[in-house]
Formats: sequence, structure tokens, C-alpha cells
Amino acid sequence: MYILAIGFIIIALTPIFGMWHKIFPKMGRKSSEAFIPFYNYYIVLKESEQPWYWVFFMLFPGAQIVMWASLNVTLIRKFGEFGVKETILGILFPFPVFFNIGKNDKYQTVNATNWDVAKQVDHRTPSDHVALFFAFPIVGHALVMPFTLLGFSQKKQGKKSMVKEWGDAILFALVAASVIRTYVFEPFQIPTGSMEKTQLVGDHLMVEKITFGPRVPNTPFSYPIFHNMIPWLNIKSYAEIQKIPYTRLPGFRFVERNDVTVFNFPAGDTSLNDPRMPHGLIGHNYHEILRDEALHICVRLEKKSIAFFEKNYDYYLNKARISFVRNNKVFSKTDYEFESGVVEINGVLERPVDKKENYIKRCVAIAGDLIEIKDKELFVNGQLAHQPDSMLYSYVLNDYPYVNFSQKQLDSDENARNAYLRKDAYFQSNFGMPYHKISYDYTGTGDVVMSFTKTHYAKLKTKFPNLVPIIKAKGANRTNLEKGYLRYTPNFPNDKQYNWTEDNFGPLQIPKRGDIVELNHKTLPIYKRIIHAYEKHDLAEKADGIYIDGEKVTTYTIEMNYYWLMGDNRNNSLDSRFWGFVPEDHVVGRAAFIWMSVNEKGYMGGVRWDRIFQKIN
Repeated sequence: MYILAIGFIIIALTPIFGMWHKIFPKMGRKSSEAFIPFYNYYIVLKESEQPWYWVFFMLFPGAQIVMWASLNVTLIRKFGEFGVKETILGILFPFPVFFNIGKNDKYQTVNATNWDVAKQVDHRTPSDHVALFFAFPIVGHALVMPFTLLGFSQKKQGKKSMVKEWGDAILFALVAASVIRTYVFEPFQIPTGSMEKTQLVGDHLMVEKITFGPRVPNTPFSYPIFHNMIPWLNIKSYAEIQKIPYTRLPGFRFVERNDVTVFNFPAGDTSLNDPRMPHGLIGHNYHEILRDEALHICVRLEKKSIAFFEKNYDYYLNKARISFVRNNKVFSKTDYEFESGVVEINGVLERPVDKKENYIKRCVAIAGDLIEIKDKELFVNGQLAHQPDSMLYSYVLNDYPYVNFSQKQLDSDENARNAYLRKDAYFQSNFGMPYHKISYDYTGTGDVVMSFTKTHYAKLKTKFPNLVPIIKAKGANRTNLEKGYLRYTPNFPNDKQYNWTEDNFGPLQIPKRGDIVELNHKTLPIYKRIIHAYEKHDLAEKADGIYIDGEKVTTYTIEMNYYWLMGDNRNNSLDSRFWGFVPEDHVVGRAAFIWMSVNEKGYMGGVRWDRIFQKIN
């Protein structure tokens, strides 16, 4: 926990090593006041005629260092130092300037800037530009320049310059937003249809963090507006100078069954860097992409068998890793059909927990629960799990006659076939809803895959006996693999010893803190990521057994609680059935309500007014 205190130690020691006991008397204050933590910063704010309550922001990791730098600059300017060099030092390393002020008798306090005196304004303007740059690099000036060019720079008497006004406003907004976003509420936009109809693509949610207890950020040195990457620049928005271990402030309760929960994607500790940022990382699940790329290299490029791949599994995984780094390309695509193609990447990224991508799913099982999925139906502790009214399943309409389709149209791409179906009056009058896939044959008929609630399906079934549920039996993944669909063990625990599919899965016990689990070559795939990725132990599987931190073991004691999360659009959701457990330290917060919802038309005519401020259940 000593790492957590680094920020507070810096704040507490700065006045001592910065010789504030020599500086304070020059402001008419007692030397002893310089040694009282936080009260000394309160005095700086008060003497500089700044809001005294800013001192409270120094209590929050993530905002504290920003305020530390701001108050250091405030103190330096109180003694008339407005130079660019002094401002940069005040932000990054203020001690040389403090030493100079403390020991040099020429330094005395100066009155606040008279913004009507051009000479005083010009004297400080370069340093104000520096402060604006540090507050909002490049973008801050991009916001100011249009107003300046349009003539808005002519200020009223006694008002600050535009650069200073923007700098102060942006700085305070960043600090306030950082505290609110980290500890109270965080906005989140639904990017995919995995939670439909509960949440729709284009829903903007507020994620509430008080109920579960807000997490202290693992990487507090970060730019608060951007989650993990700065758009357009394609660089990290955080630094790992200080890493705080998992720490959660007290909440009212923790995650319960059926909570719609936002969490950091567990399999996102390693990611492919997509140059199309800020549109997201391709596939997100690096480990799945890695397996499929390794299989692609072995079977497609080297023309070896699946059996050969499995015998040399680790070798090909390593070969795929090297390929990602050397070639900056993914040669296999991660869609089901694996059409040939290449995706450009910018290498591989490693992410701390709080900087993994945010996901949203429904918690269907908590630590200690036993789950099993039988023909799509989820059972928790032997009981049929709660099923939201809006939950969707996928069904296939077999042999639908494409009466308006020509041979050329049948040969065209899937989007084109979808477009033709939308023009089919008979189809639209009976179904009239989005569908996500069409397979076809050359006889003028095909299979249309659609998603419905159970209630809707029951109404359609009587009229369309060819509309049937899509159910993948256990072992279907292996059968598809042997048919040429090169996806390797896509379902958790992603090991050939398990024949589970998303529709027939388990039984599986959700680990809880204190559980002692048996480790052998059969069970290790289930607990492997828990041991080495989430709970940070060295793990090795050898011919003579399993080693943790260099010691041969047959059991392991679980250190955290884990959860099982699934999407309400059950057949169109990449969830725990594919990447496994969600550790408690990955939980961000509870999805509280929808504050805005926009369909594909956008804000100009596409607002779903009936969903605004709708509570999420």
C-alpha cells in the first residue's frame, strides 16, 4: 500500500524541501504554518486570492498531482515569477524556483495582475500560453485561436485575457471532471448490440460508482478526458510512473445477480494497437486473435494439419506473437467465415487494469455460484436464471424463397442481400426487424438469421414452422474447425479438453475468495488466467506438474471474488462464455440510467426521446 501514498508524500514533502518556511514570512504568515500538511496549500490559495476549496482536490489520486502543479505555479507567480522557464519548472519540478525565492531577499509578494495594464498582461502572456498547453495540449490553443481570429479577444475592463480565462476554465474542468468521472459518475456509450433490447446501440449511459464503491485509479498519472489513448495522436493517455494496487473505497453493496454492470474487459491486458484510433482496438480479445493467427500460420500458410498445430501449439503461438510485432499485420480475420484479408496494426499494447476497454453486460452469477447452459437456457445453482423480458435469442428461418433475387444478386455480398430483403414487402410485413446474417444456396432459397424475444418468437412460430432456434451442441466448435472454419476453441476455457459452446456450456463453479481449487492438467485451463494474469503469480506447466512462483503445487487458493457476465442479446454477445471470469478489481460501476439515446440518423432527427432518463434494469 506504500505505492498508494506516493502522491500524498510528494504533496506533504514539497513545502518542507521547497523551503516554504522561508517563503511564508514574506507573505506575512508564520514559518510554522508551512509544515502543516494541506493547511499550507490552503494558505497559498488564500494569499493568492484563489478559491480555498481547491485544496480538497488534492485528496483524490488522479487529480492531486494536477492540483499540486497548479498550486506550485500559483505560489511562484505570487512572487512575480511569470517566466516560461519558471512556469515549466513549477509544473514539473518547482524546487529550484522555490529555493531561489526562499533565499533571495529581492523576492517580495506582488499584487494580482491588473488586466487593464498592457505591460503586466504582456509580461505574463507567454507563461499563460505554457499553462494552457499543459492543461490541454494543442487542443486548448485550437479552442482559443478561432475566437481570437474572430475578434472576441477584445476583453472588457478588468477581465482576464482570453488565454488566461481558457486556461483557468480548462484546468478546473479537467480536475473536476477527473474527480467526478473516477469516483462518482462516468459516461458510457453502448457501442454494440450485445445488450439489446435492454440497451440499444447509441444509448448514452451514466455509470454510477457509489453503490459498488469507487476504485482508486491504478494509474493516477493520466489525462482525465481520454480513457486509454489520445485520439489522432495514437499514444497512451496515461503514464505508469505510479501504480496503485487494487483499492476500492467503501460502497453500499457489491455486484449482485442481474446487475447491469460496466467493467474493464478481462482479456484486454494485451491488445492490438489499431491505427484507426479512436475507433477502438480490433477484436479486443488479443488472446483469441493470437490463437487464430497461430492456426492460420500453421494450417493455411504452412499447409500443416490441425493435429500438427495442436502438437506444436506453443511454438505457433510464439510465431504469431513475433508476426504481430515484425509485420504489424493480422493475416487472419476474426469473423466466423475467416474470409481472406489483412488488417494493419501498430504493434501490441499492454494495459493496466483500469485502462482496459470498458464493457457492459449483465452479471448472471456471482462468486461461489454453479452455472450451466443447456440448449441456450442458463441455470444458476440448478435453477433457471432470471430472464429479462427484453432478452433476445437467435433463430433461423430456413429455406426462405428469394423470389426477387437474380443469380448475380445471390453472388453479391451479404450487405447487398440484406438490402434486397429490406425491399421484400412480404418479409418486412411479417418480421420487419433487423437481422444479422443471411446464408443462401443457388436454388433461390436461403436461411435468414434473426433475433427475437421468446414472446415474439412464440407468435411467429405458428405461422412459420421453418423458424427454429439456433443451438450449438457440445462439440460443434470442433466439428466446424475440421470443416475449415479456422477458429480455435473460441469458448472458455479455450482448451481442446473442453467441448463447450455458448449454447451448451459447463457445469462451471465461479471462484470466490478463499476457495482451494485442485490444479492438474485438466483444471489448469480454467484457473490459468486467474493465477498469472489477475492475481499476478508466476505460473509454469511442466511435464512433472504445475509450478507457481517456482514451487510445485497441486492446489491453489483463490485471492479475489469472480463474476460471470453475459449479454442480454444472448447469441450476439462476446461475454464470459468466450473469455471467462470477471475479477472484482475489474468492476467499474453500475449502469444507472440512460441520459441520451441516438439512432443511426444521429442527433439531427435521430434522438430516441422515449429512452432519455430511463432507468436501467
